[in-house]
Amino acid sequence: MKIEVMNIKGESVKSVDLPGSLFGVEMNEPLLHAVCKAYRANRRQGTHATKTRSTVSGSGKKPFRQKGTGNARQGCSRSPLMPGGATSHGPQPRSYRQDMNKKQRQLALKVALSEKVRYSKLVLVDDFAVSGFSTKHIVAALGALKIEGGALLTDERKDNFLYASARNIHKVGIGHASEINAEDVLRYETLVLSESALESLCKRLGGKE
Repeated sequence: MKIEVMNIKGESVKSVDLPGSLFGVEMNEPLLHAVCKAYRANRRQGTHATKTRSTVSGSGKKPFRQKGTGNARQGCSRSPLMPGGATSHGPQPRSYRQDMNKKQRQLALKVALSEKVRYSKLVLVDDFAVSGFSTKHIVAALGALKIEGGALLTDERKDNFLYASARNIHKVGIGHASEINAEDVLRYETLVLSESALESLCKRLGGKE
């Protein structure tokens, strides 16, 4: 399948063939759901905690006598039934990690990339041409490319110019082709790839440009 390569002025420069093994994969919704759920679960710290009877402050002394007060009997001020007492069955520190093997993660990324192509939400640029820190430059490029809504800008660069120039733009993300995953691609409406990023993706996922 062919796709036009644009420059940052919105002009068509040439066209390239996209490898079908990366950009022509059938939709697999259960896989995408499982992989995205795993990515989000793995970001959770799991440090939430509530105090149990053994950790809440207070003595083990009986708060009041057993009979004659009109209150329900209590044996400890740390009971969950008492004000300031412990929490019953509250959350405790735990790991939310879900493991997904490499083949599943790679296939999910291929499915996500293919969906962008199917819905014409993949934009290929020859070069972002960022030689300094300029948010104005990136905003102008997005306008020339007629990108509305969220966009993920993906490039392979050693400098920090693109990240620093685009990080404050609303609904715009920046990623390296060697690091992006299926959730990153699906989170944004449009995926903007540079030619170097496309080449890196092909090498990473085993496709031929």
